[in-house]
Amino acid sequence: MPQFSCILPVRDEADIISQCLKQALGWADAIHVFDTGSIDNTWEIVQDLAARDKRVIPTRKEPVYFSETRLRSYMFHVARRRMREGDWFVRFDADEFHHITPPEFVKNCMRKHETVAYHQYYEFRLLQSEVDAWNRGEETLQDRQRSIEERRRHYTISQYSEPRLCRYRSTMQWPPAVSFPFNAGFVARERLPIRHYPHRDPVQLDRRCRLRAIMMADEENRRNWTIPFHYWQEPDWQKFITPNDLPGLRFWKLGTGLSLVHLTSHLKPPHIRALQRFIHAFCLPVLDRQHSKFPPDGRPQGIPTSIQGELEAALRE
Repeated sequence: MPQFSCILPVRDEADIISQCLKQALGWADAIHVFDTGSIDNTWEIVQDLAARDKRVIPTRKEPVYFSETRLRSYMFHVARRRMREGDWFVRFDADEFHHITPPEFVKNCMRKHETVAYHQYYEFRLLQSEVDAWNRGEETLQDRQRSIEERRRHYTISQYSEPRLCRYRSTMQWPPAVSFPFNAGFVARERLPIRHYPHRDPVQLDRRCRLRAIMMADEENRRNWTIPFHYWQEPDWQKFITPNDLPGLRFWKLGTGLSLVHLTSHLKPPHIRALQRFIHAFCLPVLDRQHSKFPPDGRPQGIPTSIQGELEAALRE
């Protein structure tokens, strides 16, 4: 049976990391965790779970900038030492919960020739009414003891998608310049549904905006991103509050399935997909040899001591 490995970078996710890991342990065979410099007790929670379940693998804790290219590729390079031909790996974040688990998705939603799945985000929102309740003291930090599914129930459907689930082959290459392995595989028509909780309460959201805005002020770090302005640069957390009357806002009733959507904007036109299927069936080992390997000295970009001090000061306010 193929195994499923998670590649999970984290930073200051103490309010949700335990729930995230416990949910993933319901289906994952290995969860590789890299803490990029938490100043809360995220790393201690990870280590505690690792001591009780060997499938949680703390890779390291080191102050580095998050990067879809340099950090993710490094984590994959480390994790692949435990992978076998035909296993599956998942790009994963601490604020994500797979509504259909990857093993179930591979079994029931993917055809045998499909080896890469894009994700379908269900974006769970922090509503203005929930912020108002927080300000009145009707919800507090103690409510983090409740599951995030109970606390945030309103969501929208995201059009954006990117590759998240992939069948491993020993020849594939993921150098630091790209956000996913070259020629990863033939893309599945269906998308992997993920519940996403980036904005959980005012305190967490404020800290998240402070952290990211300081990081994006670093010129070298900005060069790791492919767009000139990124939402990570926004320091005002209140701009992410969702109006109660937002068009397209939906409510999820606990214990029920989400309304599955079947968007296909991630797919190439049929004539290109036909060519891709041929290439992915017969040419991948040859193509893999044309791409550069992960360099022996490849590392994520470290955060300078001065910036790390600024981050710690901002997050402790």
